[in-house]
Amino acid sequence: MDEKSEKRPLSVIVQILVCLMGMASWIDINGLWVQLPLMVNYLPEGWNLPSYLVIIIQVANVGPLLFTITSRFTDRRIEIPTNYVIILVGCVSCILLAFYWDVTSYFGDEEHSTVLLCLSFCLALVDCTSSVSFLAFMSLFPLGYMTAYFIGEGLSGLIPSIIALIQGVGGNAECRNSTFLNETSNTTYHQMTYYYPPARFSLEVFFFILFAMLFCSFVSFGMLNHLPLAKREQVKSKKYEKEGDGTAAYGAVGDGSSETDSWELEKNKSLKSSEAQFSGESEDEASETRSSSSTKPVLPKNVEVDVMMKQSEKYMSGWDWVFLMSIQAWVNGLSNGVLPSVQSYSALPYGNVAYHLAVTLGQIANPAACLIVYFLPTRNIAVIGAFAFLGTGMASYIMWLALESPTPFLCGSVWGEVLVVAAWILMAGLFTYTKVMIGTICRDHGRKALIWCGAVMQAGSLIGSIIIFPLVNNLHLFTSNDPCGDTCWDYRT
Repeated sequence: MDEKSEKRPLSVIVQILVCLMGMASWIDINGLWVQLPLMVNYLPEGWNLPSYLVIIIQVANVGPLLFTITSRFTDRRIEIPTNYVIILVGCVSCILLAFYWDVTSYFGDEEHSTVLLCLSFCLALVDCTSSVSFLAFMSLFPLGYMTAYFIGEGLSGLIPSIIALIQGVGGNAECRNSTFLNETSNTTYHQMTYYYPPARFSLEVFFFILFAMLFCSFVSFGMLNHLPLAKREQVKSKKYEKEGDGTAAYGAVGDGSSETDSWELEKNKSLKSSEAQFSGESEDEASETRSSSSTKPVLPKNVEVDVMMKQSEKYMSGWDWVFLMSIQAWVNGLSNGVLPSVQSYSALPYGNVAYHLAVTLGQIANPAACLIVYFLPTRNIAVIGAFAFLGTGMASYIMWLALESPTPFLCGSVWGEVLVVAAWILMAGLFTYTKVMIGTICRDHGRKALIWCGAVMQAGSLIGSIIIFPLVNNLHLFTSNDPCGDTCWDYRT
């Protein structure tokens, strides 16, 4: 790009479109998750339903793996058609869920929510893939637009949670004495049945709302590709230039032609220069280095300071890395694998309202923690370890409650509800802060550190979900309650 285009301010319209596109990243899975307080009452999996969804989401990580392998062996920008496909699949899946979420079938002697589980895999597959394909597409635009993208990604969890809070769950389950007619003998009989008070609006309406938001993302992505205003904002790249027609595709990561890449090149040169000074490079060598880069643009002073800060933070011992990666695997295993699988057992004994608040407010805690990271970051390893320790304390309390189901601590007391909801909010916030700060440290140390960080996060999540699934569904270590028997909310005074 020329000098004028580099200085041009970011387009507000393009930022809005990027934000709406980023909203599609995880909005459908997050939306599905906040509907669990309503679904577990009607589907055959019951309180075990979250554990099924957790393992499905982890298996769906095959999507980004296939995308990465395919990208490695092709010179074409596959992220653009991929993004069209995954957003469209999300739209279609939400429409199908609105009509068929409660359809079940039998496998052997067990009844399962086959349509919901299959469509959940489709949603998880496209959401996991979006984590890499959306970022690959964002390399088309200057670095400044990444802020709008991450805002949209944060909204993908915040908006469904707010809508679910408005929706509510109607209240706790009731046991009613219902009258039935036996048509064969023409006699009536009485039977105790469960009654679940309805929410303000149904699951069908919620899925239609998700479809509408995904459709907005689909339209926004199309406009980012075809709107002249958006195309003018894109960064040209010779790597994907079409031969013969004189037109060019845009920006490729690492091709050295975009303003971002040239900026990073200059930053790396400055970093190498500072490394030479720390390593005792001779004055002649340093002078040669300066003369070779004298014709290049000079970095602003704030960037030079940032480079020097990163240089001072660069050196960490092997044990520091082992410690950080162990924490990353641990917190991801708990927050993405183990705890979501037992969320129903920890909160539902206190009633549908407590479970509903634990799910929705726990989701809101994630973007809130990211906002705290923005204003109060830390790279102190001891502080990060302390946050992980506090989060583990909350996780231990949650697991204890789940094991004590259906009569956990403070059963029948409003304080029991307050504590379980607070534990879920604090756990989500503390673990999110820990994960983001470890990722920030890895970002300071380059691409290889980020790759290891991502691999450790996925490995921890996968191991956690694999460990907890048989404990919930095969060994039956956790027990659900009976609305027609003893429940916590029956004891409330």
